[in-house]
Parts: sequence; C-alpha cells; structure tokens
Amino acid sequence: MGDVGYLKVKIEELLKERNISKNKICFDLRIQRTQLNRYCKGDVQRLDVNLLCRICDYTNCRIQDVIEYIPRTEKVLKEDGEDTVH
Repeated sequence: MGDVGYLKVKIEELLKERNISKNKICFDLRIQRTQLNRYCKGDVQRLDVNLLCRICDYTNCRIQDVIEYIPRTEKVLKEDGEDTVH
C-alpha cells in the first residue's frame, strides 16, 4: 500500500458470488491454480490485463467487479487493530 493508494483484487469474492470454484475457472481458462491464488490473495506485483479480461468475459462482469482502487486517504484497519490513513 503505497503513497498513492492501492488496487484491491476482488476475484475470490466474485467467484463466491457466482458460485464458481477455483478449480473450474482454472480449468476453463487454462490458468494455473497458483496464479489464481496469488490474485485472490492480492499477492501480485503486475496485473495481467489479458487474464483480467478473460476473467471478466468468463464471469460476465465489469473490470470494477474484479479490481477496485482504494485511495490513500481511505481508512483501513491495520493488522494490529488500529485504524490508519493511507
């Protein structure tokens, strides 16, 4: 979470809402489960635009359903339980 905010990846929530298993989407889109897991955990440094487009097409959603920009001024709960402003 840098000085300019961050992107929240919402793929896991999207899959749950649409009742799509990780195994199914990985099989259908021919992506590795480890890659999808990294996206679900928000553990990616560079987003694969082609993959995001394929996920949007597959789930029939918009990009804002998959990723969301969180401004640095928005309060987030730190791991230690204290509110902080980013």
